[in-house]
Amino acid sequence: MPAASNLPAKLTKGNLPTKICLTCGRPFEYRKKWRNSWDEVKYCGEKCQRNRPKTTSLPA
Repeated sequence: MPAASNLPAKLTKGNLPTKICLTCGRPFEYRKKWRNSWDEVKYCGEKCQRNRPKTTSLPA
């Protein structure tokens, strides 16, 4: 099982990495269920993922 490169060697409760949710803008911490995909996680939860901002293309 490959480990994520930007995670500390020993994850303790006070030493968890954080990210900012792209929908609500609030910080959220690493969770064990995101162990294999932490680099791809962008949203703090399912609600924010469902209500993510729509991408609009500008007219040329």
